[in-house]
Amino acid sequence: MKHLGLVLVCVLLLAQGVAAGTIDGKASWASTGKRGQSQTQPRVVWLDSARRFSVPKKIPTLAQRRSQFVPPLLIVVAGQTVQMVNEDQIAHGVYSESSAKKFNLGYYAQGMPRSVTFDRPGLVDVRCQLHSGMRGTILIVPTPYYAAVETNGSFHIGNIPTGKYTLDFWSEGELSVSKEIWVPATGHVFVDINTTVQRTGPLK
Repeated sequence: MKHLGLVLVCVLLLAQGVAAGTIDGKASWASTGKRGQSQTQPRVVWLDSARRFSVPKKIPTLAQRRSQFVPPLLIVVAGQTVQMVNEDQIAHGVYSESSAKKFNLGYYAQGMPRSVTFDRPGLVDVRCQLHSGMRGTILIVPTPYYAAVETNGSFHIGNIPTGKYTLDFWSEGELSVSKEIWVPATGHVFVDINTTVQRTGPLK
């Protein structure tokens, strides 16, 4: 019986370890006054937590293509390394002066990739020393649980370990919103976000 009890305890602990919930949500925001911009500009939600999570093994890429950064907004998890690949036949000098991550990769040509590790959450403005019109943005989030908000305001984050989190909403030039939520072991929780209600500053 003692052995049976130990087995049951182990099974319960394993079940708790894999328990995961889901967040579905809807975000709404005020009009920017510029036609189409309020619907099409990027918006992101992510979960913050005191718990530590493994850094994804995938290596994202921020390319320089036709003298533009592609994608214009790259979302990475704190601790991830990003490849800065020059796909143009001209040199670029990629750098950032942002407090979240300062770096200067110098000038480099096509076929000579560079890489940068982004250690902590924040917002990084990426520029080129040779082409003033080039601008990219890297958003570093604290956990692997994030999502881009759809143009209709909906978002979905799945397979989240149960527990207490802060859900943060960000979009350039709009109000930032933070909400405390509890993710259940199974099932889902719905989160409603209105950028005209709360103002916080999770990113600098």
